Order: sequence, then structure tokens, then C-alpha cells
Amino acid sequence: MDSSETGRTRVHIGPLEVDSDGLVLKPKFNLGIQSGSISAMAGVRDVRDGIVVDSMAMYMKSYASMGQSLLEFLQEMKSQEPCIVDEVIMAIPDIAAYVMETVGADIRSDKITLVEGVMYVYVGVGVSAGVYLGWVDTEGFAMMGLQGVIATVGGLGFSLRSGLSEEKMAARLVGFLTNVGFDIIIRYREPCRK
Repeated sequence: MDSSETGRTRVHIGPLEVDSDGLVLKPKFNLGIQSGSISAMAGVRDVRDGIVVDSMAMYMKSYASMGQSLLEFLQEMKSQEPCIVDEVIMAIPDIAAYVMETVGADIRSDKITLVEGVMYVYVGVGVSAGVYLGWVDTEGFAMMGLQGVIATVGGLGFSLRSGLSEEKMAARLVGFLTNVGFDIIIRYREPCRK
């Protein structure tokens, strides 16, 4: 979700990833390139983040936002880019409430110190399937959920996963519906789960 990562060009060859920082070996096996808003990838993603197999080519635009509550976060998102799909923005609180309840996190604003995230709008073609089984990923969250995408011109897809950070001071919600997605981190004043 780091916005500094979006401008970097990365080349993926099997377990190797090459960018301006050099060569990195990761537990993955894919081929492709990512540069700015354009991505073309095929294979198995980094298994530390979940088990995902895909073959996708896409163009993506991202919008970052932050706020002291989920409502403030969404209002800031909408003010940046009025053409962002209203239905998805309106669905985020309901999706967040259900998922956060499932992982034991609270989305009431008096418990939250910061909500930050990115909304993605993308077009592309490809297929993707994945499962997130609750182990701690490379971002420090124990993510659980499913992913299934058949991206065409009209776009069909669904991906929803959520999890808590190891110290239970943050919750993460990632979802993709049709051709719009979001990646939100909610930070708490105190541990959000026993």
C-alpha cells in the first residue's frame, strides 16, 4: 500500500524480483513486469502473503486517503476524486463492519487513531484465484479471506480479506469488487482484540 512503490519498475522472473534496489529472492514463481500504473504478471505470488495464482494484465489508478475515522477517510477519498464509484464507497462501511466483527476488531471512531488506505480503479484482462489462511504476511497482518477474479472488458471479480496486526493495534481490510478495489488500515489506541 506504500505510495512510493507505485512509480518503481519491477521485473519478475520466477523467484527473482529486480528493481532499482537490486535483485531480491522471494518464495514465489511468476513472470512479468510492473511499472507505474501498468502491470502484466502470471504465476504464483509470494506465498508469505497467501496462496494466489493468477495471470493478469491491467492498467490501474490509485487514490490515497487518511482520516481520524472511517467516515472521515471516505469523505477525504471522495473529495480527491469525485468520479470514484459511489456504490463501492458507500459499501465499504458495511463490508468493514462485517469483516472487522469477524476478526474481532471494532470500527467505532472512539477506538481509532487513524484510518489510512488506497482505492484502486483498474481495467484489465486475466484470471486469479487465491486463499488467505491467517498466517502473518509480509506487511505484519494475519490475513484471512478468498480471491477470485475473471477480468474482462466488463469485469467480474471478488476478493475480500481482512486481518489483525501481530500486536493487535491495527486491522487491515482489502477488497476488490468488479474493477474497483480498496486497501484500508485502521489503527487503534489500544489492542483491538483480547
